[in-house]
Amino acid sequence: MKKLTTLILALVLLIPVSVSAKKASGGEVPQYQIEGAGMTSQSAQQVLVTIITKKKDNVKDIDLEKAAVHGVLFRDYDDATNAGFGSVASYKAIMGSPTAEAEYADFFKPFFANGDFENYCQLVGESRRVVKAGKEWKVSAIVRVNTQTLKKDLRKQGMIKNLGSGW
Repeated sequence: MKKLTTLILALVLLIPVSVSAKKASGGEVPQYQIEGAGMTSQSAQQVLVTIITKKKDNVKDIDLEKAAVHGVLFRDYDDATNAGFGSVASYKAIMGSPTAEAEYADFFKPFFANGDFENYCQLVGESRRVVKAGKEWKVSAIVRVNTQTLKKDLRKQGMIKNLGSGW
């Protein structure tokens, strides 16, 4: 009876873990860190994206690009690359807050799942780095995100208000 109880308890604990692992591998954005890596022009920003993973071969370039576009859209980040005298440039998320992703889920889920985000980003050549950190791997790269075009297209969709449209 004790063995049966232990087996049932083990199954109850392991089934949710395996289900959540399958969900993360779908079309969703992986867990990542983002920081600025300098401006390239008035229309594009560069960001350094780092994904922490158990296996270094699991992270593809498209995952880094997806995380970069997601970060520019929904996360504020700092950029200390071009700052002088200890100052740091801060960039606000294009959508204003992470809650906007849930608010416009009918747009952003297919946007990331279908690969539409690829129109707005480009991996900077030879910037990919893989570093072992304890039992995990940190896979990072610099990604150029065309923020002006992204903002313009989101304005056309009605998700971002123009400054002249009133409050």
